[in-house]
Amino acid sequence: MSMEKLVHAARQLFGIHLTGRQVVALMTFERELLGWNEKFNLTAIRDVEGIRTKHFLDSFSCVLAWKETPPRRLIDIGTGAGFPGIPLKILYPSMRLTLVESVGKKANFCQHM
Repeated sequence: MSMEKLVHAARQLFGIHLTGRQVVALMTFERELLGWNEKFNLTAIRDVEGIRTKHFLDSFSCVLAWKETPPRRLIDIGTGAGFPGIPLKILYPSMRLTLVESVGKKANFCQHM
């Protein structure tokens, strides 16, 4: 799935209109995840297609429950490599996000991001 297809899918499935800045942030997150995953095994999903469909689009699905009123604050408990918290923070930059993760290598990656 190309990034253009991800943008289209986000719009079609969830009514999300990604800005250029958000697309760049997602691409940065994706690049860092792929790099760190080679060294630290953060997630079983190790390819761009999987990250875009199984991580990004799955994370975006939360907006269906929020409709027009996303939370001002979000706590993502057991975030792993930052899902769904970091993609949601990219969508809603003013949202106060707290990530909770007990596995050190995953917590370090989230802090890096």
